[in-house]
This record gives sequence, C-alpha cells and structure tokens, in this order.
Amino acid sequence: MKNKISVTKGDNKIHFYLQSGGKRYYLFTQSFSKGVYQFFQGGRSEAELYKYKNWRKNPRLDKTIEKIPLYTRYVLKEEAA
Repeated sequence: MKNKISVTKGDNKIHFYLQSGGKRYYLFTQSFSKGVYQFFQGGRSEAELYKYKNWRKNPRLDKTIEKIPLYTRYVLKEEAA
C-alpha cells in the first residue's frame, strides 16, 4: 500500500494529509513556511521521506519530516481500531 503526504495552504497555515487506500486523513497543521510548502506541494510518498538526504539545510523542513511518521502511524492505528 502506497501512502502519500499532501498539503493544502490557507490562512497562513499548511495542512498535512495522508492519502492511503483511497482515503484521505488529516494529519496536522503548522504555520506556513515557503520551504516546507514547496517541498510537499506536489505530494510526497513515504518512501521519499525515508530517503530524504538534505538534513540540516532547512531546520523547519527537518522537523516536519521527522514528525510525519509519528502522525501517520497514529492515524493508521486509529483507523484500524
């Protein structure tokens, strides 16, 4: 099963969603950052996030990428329950 992370922006915020199994789940919202939005704008697969190599170039993006697996596991666990 391929999981994809997508974003929408509005009200100076970025909203993150997980697309999995034909469904869309809300993950979290954070303040707008141009670098983070540009990275996720077209959507990113979980595999792309695990292969991310540009650590320490954009601390805001680093922290966002670090927390996505936590939120993803939680959402999928709650959906299964």
